[in-house]
Amino acid sequence: MFQGGFLGLDNIGVFDRSSPLPTGEFINHADGTAWMAMYSLNLMRISLELARHNPVYQDIATKFSEHFLHIVEAMNNMGDEGIGLWSETDEFYYDVLNMPDGRSVPLKVRSLVGLIPLFAVEVLDSAMLRETPEFACRLEWLLSHRPELENLISRWHEPGMGDRRLLSLLRGHRMKCLLRRMLDETEFLSEFGVRATSKVHERVPYQFQAQDSTLEVSYQPRNPLPACSAAIPTGAAQSGCR
Repeated sequence: MFQGGFLGLDNIGVFDRSSPLPTGEFINHADGTAWMAMYSLNLMRISLELARHNPVYQDIATKFSEHFLHIVEAMNNMGDEGIGLWSETDEFYYDVLNMPDGRSVPLKVRSLVGLIPLFAVEVLDSAMLRETPEFACRLEWLLSHRPELENLISRWHEPGMGDRRLLSLLRGHRMKCLLRRMLDETEFLSEFGVRATSKVHERVPYQFQAQDSTLEVSYQPRNPLPACSAAIPTGAAQSGCR
């Protein structure tokens, strides 16, 4: 799928995602692909800012908006096989393992990997669209002639406050599903911030059978670092303070 080098997180999964898999499988990464969708929107926005001073950059902005749409399509229909990274049953994004025999197996580790699609979002105001009419016209044309793509992203045609338009990898339903899990104290939300792995895996670790071994991901909370003392003796180790 779309990626730029290795863009995954800290190997939150059953495999070391920086290394080749042992039996020839490969993984379609939910986080790495969503990073590329965000990257495309960032470059589109930069191009639009430049286009306010030089209209030639509208072509580049259009190119990156098309890249974004193709990434969204790939995340929902890998290889035109109807296989996506979103689980409608679990209402979450997972990496998908592609097996040598052609099977696709979702790796149902509930971690930050599945929250990264929230990052792929851009808001364009009416003033910018008026100043970049070629870009606005081409994007409208593309979405009207490719309704299957329009149905995968946020409702671009519905203006928000101040006639702003939203481009997001997520439609409202999926966004609400992810936020519901992220803000749930029994899942991702802790008193110290957002957990990297859902607390659900403390009770139910994710297990994957790989050849003769069982690989597992569980939730293992760490105790918070101790607060620094007001007075630290001279020469005392300070590595445990924050």
